[in-house]
Amino acid sequence: MSLLKKETYSQQSILADYCRTGITPDNLIDINKDNLYQYRRLCYNIAEDIIETAYPITYSFLDNEIWKDLVQTFYSEHKCQTPQVWKMPLEFYGYCKEKNIQEKLNIPFLNDLLYFEWLELEVHTMEDIEYPKVKQEGDWVSDPIAINPENILVKLEYPVHTTAPTDGLAEKKGDYFLLIYREKESGNVQFVDLSMFYTYILENLKNGAILKDILVEANSLFQINDIKLLKDRSLEFINDLKQRNFIIGFLA
Repeated sequence: MSLLKKETYSQQSILADYCRTGITPDNLIDINKDNLYQYRRLCYNIAEDIIETAYPITYSFLDNEIWKDLVQTFYSEHKCQTPQVWKMPLEFYGYCKEKNIQEKLNIPFLNDLLYFEWLELEVHTMEDIEYPKVKQEGDWVSDPIAINPENILVKLEYPVHTTAPTDGLAEKKGDYFLLIYREKESGNVQFVDLSMFYTYILENLKNGAILKDILVEANSLFQINDIKLLKDRSLEFINDLKQRNFIIGFLA
């Protein structure tokens, strides 16, 4: 049951619709309509600031008028579902995908760019995940490896994490893989560009597989037929992730 009286809820909903659409209602009670626009202006300014803050690269790249029109249209048309204001940028990204804004603007990498920028915020604010118990002595090839659990692996069609939108990004469609994780001590979000092979290694490590078993499968899957080469490259990769404090030891 709603904690608000029915009429109070109705009035709040009417005011919320006005703040979103800008269409002046006729059935608001006890409100100075001369100052009504101030409510919408304040609410819109908050929404605009939140979205711009979440998408600094997209905001800087798009023409100012195009950006403002896009945000205004989203704000007017879309009824946000989340009560958490900081999640509004996620709904903005979903709106752009649903309305196929990247095709309308002829920016084929726009969805990837928005998704990439949102993920930084999502990982930064994600709920804490309990770290596994670890030990520092072990064998990288035959022992289970412990990793930072606060991470996301993503596949992109455009290298928005390595290439600026102005540097011919639209011509670089392909398969790109990215590790995003949050540092335990600082809370900073880090990004690691991955090859398909390293992504395969990491996915399996996350699932609890040990490296020697992963290498046997990878050797067949990628048809390299050189276990020693795969082992050497994998150990270099693991050492790099250890230096980045993503790999934290061996599972105890």
